[in-house]
Amino acid sequence: MKQTGLRPSAKFVKWLIALTIIGLVLPLVATFNGMTQLNQLPLVFAGVTLIIVFYDLWISRHSPRLAVKRDIPTNLSVHTEQNVSIALANRGNAAVFVQCSEHIPEHWQSTANQHKCLLQAGEVAEFNYTITPTRRGPSSIDATEIRIGSKLGFWQLDWVISHRSEHKVFPNFSAISDLAGLQGSVNLTQAGLKKFNKRGSGMDFLQLRDYREGESIKQIDWRATSRFNKLISREFQEEKNQHVIIMLDSGRRMRVQDDDLSYFDHALNSLIMLSYTALKNGDNLSLQSFGSESRWLSHVRGAQSVGKVMNHFYDLYPQKIASDYLAAAQELLVKQPKRALILLVSCLRDEDFGDLLKAVSLLKNKHLVAVISIEEPIYKSIESRDIATMDDALTYAASQRIKTSIEQNIQRLKQQGVMCINAPAHHLTPNVINTYLSVKKAGLL
Repeated sequence: MKQTGLRPSAKFVKWLIALTIIGLVLPLVATFNGMTQLNQLPLVFAGVTLIIVFYDLWISRHSPRLAVKRDIPTNLSVHTEQNVSIALANRGNAAVFVQCSEHIPEHWQSTANQHKCLLQAGEVAEFNYTITPTRRGPSSIDATEIRIGSKLGFWQLDWVISHRSEHKVFPNFSAISDLAGLQGSVNLTQAGLKKFNKRGSGMDFLQLRDYREGESIKQIDWRATSRFNKLISREFQEEKNQHVIIMLDSGRRMRVQDDDLSYFDHALNSLIMLSYTALKNGDNLSLQSFGSESRWLSHVRGAQSVGKVMNHFYDLYPQKIASDYLAAAQELLVKQPKRALILLVSCLRDEDFGDLLKAVSLLKNKHLVAVISIEEPIYKSIESRDIATMDDALTYAASQRIKTSIEQNIQRLKQQGVMCINAPAHHLTPNVINTYLSVKKAGLL
């Protein structure tokens, strides 16, 4: 425990005001009544008070016998309110009036983080307050600050009790796991791929069952039909143990803020949800970040392993670095030469497509590639504005030129057989997951 501050108490101030009044009034009264011997009395009062005040400080110099215990989960979710419990124990022999507060990270929001109580000897008081982390990554609560009164009450002493608790702030999985809107599928033709019907050789056999009206004759198992004297169909399930690879851009494009979250946070949330979906479907998953930092998580299996995904990327933030799509593609091919579905998530602008086209051409030689680009809202915002000045007209024209160029480049990718989705940040999750589900449904892997 370390003392960090000292200040006069309200009692000290009251005594000081009283001494001031006495020092002003008593000499006047003494002079008026001819009692000049009382003129020195204020100095005597001041001296006695000074001795008492500093004696109080001397006998209160030792650290208080207080103990603090904090109860808070190690793993937290960003933008999720969490209750924190504090137990403050007085292990001394005398009652003490305590004010306490916690040293929380600056990027956390808190409520009711100031507490006051009179602790009797041997008593334990419990307080509660709430925190809301607003940033992913590792964080810690380092200490509890207490303020107590001196033994005679003339001073307030600040002490810091150091007891560090480490925490990991993850993306809010419960908030991004709402599957509303994810039951449909994207239009494969519009996205740049031809849609195929399910093929018997490309699907895993599940079971035999009674034939249902409207089913293809190709599904009928004629041997089982002759045995049971009724039409029996073969039922298939989508192939499992296929490989899905997510390439997540962590360069400067992904730093743009969209409401409370950056593009990168929107993308990370979407990919965590996709990871859960793919792993639950029995597929293998690998993830690669590129741009600010290259991270690789290989061959994750099982829905219970979604925690590995969050733990691997929860503290990754985009930096002011231009992403090298071609270098990322070359690195990926070394790590994963076998065929897989690659989902590349980024925020594409006109000047990015030259490098991206080379990267995609390299990847599609062995893999099925889908590019998911975050659509920037600025273009629609400019379109909705009234054009009143020449500057407005020039801004509108420039916006349309950039937007048209991006659309043309997306069409170039589609012509090369690449699935392309351009969606706003808040619609990223359904588009990413539906892209994966559409590929599975079409049997393209």
